Amino acid sequence: MNPFINIRNLNTINAELSNYCNSACPMCPRFDFDLNLIKDITNNSHTSLEIIKEKIGSKVLTNLKTFYSCGVLGDGAMNPECVEIYDYVKSSGTSYTSLNTNGGPRNVDFWRALADTKTDVIFAIDGLQDTNHLYRRNVKWDKLIENVQAFIGAGGKAYWDFLVFKHNVHQIEEAEALSKKLGFQHFNKKDTTRWDDFDSDGNWIQRTSIQIGNYTLEKVERECKALGLDITQKSKVNDTFKTKKINCWSYHDTKSEIYLAANGDVSPCCWLGDLKIHETKNIIKDYKTININHTSLEEILDGYFFKELARGIQGERDAYRLQTCYHTCGVVNA
Repeated sequence: MNPFINIRNLNTINAELSNYCNSACPMCPRFDFDLNLIKDITNNSHTSLEIIKEKIGSKVLTNLKTFYSCGVLGDGAMNPECVEIYDYVKSSGTSYTSLNTNGGPRNVDFWRALADTKTDVIFAIDGLQDTNHLYRRNVKWDKLIENVQAFIGAGGKAYWDFLVFKHNVHQIEEAEALSKKLGFQHFNKKDTTRWDDFDSDGNWIQRTSIQIGNYTLEKVERECKALGLDITQKSKVNDTFKTKKINCWSYHDTKSEIYLAANGDVSPCCWLGDLKIHETKNIIKDYKTININHTSLEEILDGYFFKELARGIQGERDAYRLQTCYHTCGVVNA
């Protein structure tokens, strides 16, 4: 078998710094398919500075090309030690650090301090004052802009991610103009991949709209195509599901990446979601063996879970292959 992610080749960590969030985006995995908050997996964990120091450590961090936080269940800015963590990671020798956020948490002092760590920030802003809150629910526009201005004003490099919906597609040019006025490095329009997902019964569902209270969130397929956005529907499971090698984004070319969840679980990527809920539960025998609070990172990467994932990715016939891997990364020479 070809080698897979291990402690010796690891060069990228996506650390979910918190599973707390100030927002309530309707397709976020914080919620079940019926938009009810999943209380068991939210608002109960931060990745602490102690965990970063003691369980990962400077020996690993010094070899990293990238340390970033693009959480599944939370916003990294909610972590009370967020700035201290990025300070430590940078001082340990990691080349590049970044944080994805909705921009609503904390105050201007926090954002100025984060700018001092030379950490890039990707702000998820899906519209303007009259539309951003329709998807980024509970995010206050005035506070968001105040935080953005504080971060950029302190020398921070900021990037604007704009998810396109029917309700904001007409605002793209105006939003991009605002991004330039505010001093963003780049404006990136994109389509969310969360329209298509597994429902509560494990069925693959393709959606074009979601009812949110008194309004409907709608996909704009024709406009997305015109904008050059990738809206390719996920392929149906066929014979390549079992036999073709997965084109794994986490172990690809020069990248070797892990995802560290706020509860300490370690997996190759954030697409696998919460390991106790999604299909990985069919592989994991003992959750302590994949949790950094109970097992060393080296032992996790050399352990049964990562070995089985590698076998599935390689297309070994007796391996348990994850549909998430197949649908998200696709197969080689499909």
